[in-house]
Amino acid sequence: MFTTTLRLPDDLAAFLQEAARSQGLSVNAYLARLVEHRREEDRRGRLARDWTLYAQDTAAQDVDYALEAQRSLAAETPQPYRAKHEAGKPRKRS
Repeated sequence: MFTTTLRLPDDLAAFLQEAARSQGLSVNAYLARLVEHRREEDRRGRLARDWTLYAQDTAAQDVDYALEAQRSLAAETPQPYRAKHEAGKPRKRS
């Protein structure tokens, strides 16, 4: 657990206390919630930037090499789970 002292001007401290009180939270819980929201905004921003960069990289998007393997898998006749995973196991006798 991280502990710190925060020095704020009186008007900002009063705003913080009132904002926390209006949401039924302690100042600590209110600040923790603000930081958590900011962390989520940052994560979403990084994700958006990464997708933007990916969209600009045409070589990274070239998936033609995988199409033949996908075609062959799609053409296989599906087997039930039991048939596929228990084919080599001896059966129990009752």
